[in-house]
Amino acid sequence: MVNLDIHHKPENLSDKVALAFTKLLRFIADTFFKKKYGHRAVVLETVAAVPGMVGGMLIHLKSLRRIKEDKGWIKTLLDEAENERMHLMTFINIAQPTLFERFLICLHSYLYSILSMVILFLQEQLTE
Repeated sequence: MVNLDIHHKPENLSDKVALAFTKLLRFIADTFFKKKYGHRAVVLETVAAVPGMVGGMLIHLKSLRRIKEDKGWIKTLLDEAENERMHLMTFINIAQPTLFERFLICLHSYLYSILSMVILFLQEQLTE
C-alpha cells in the first residue's frame, strides 16, 4: 500500500521548479475558486482535453512528414480528447460558470494548448 502522507523530496532543479510551479497553480486555484468545486472541475477538465488533442495533431503531422502509418495513435488520442471535452460540457452544465469564468476558461485553454504544442514540438525536435 502506498503511503500518501509522504511527499517525494525534490532532488534536482527540474524537481524544484515543478514543485514550485505546482504550488503556485494550487495557490491560485485555491484563492480563485475557494469552495466552488464544480468550477475547479471545469478548469481541470479544460486542461485534461489538451494533451490528447495536441498529441494527436503532432502525430498526424509527423505521420504526414514521414509518410508512415501512425499505428492507430491519432484516433486513440483524439478519442481521449473528445472524452475529456464531454466531461467539460457536463461540468459546465453543473457549475454554470459566470461570463468572466468562461473567459478565463477560454484564455487558459488557448494558452495551455499553445504551451503544450511548443513543448511537445521542441521535445520531438531534440530527440530526433
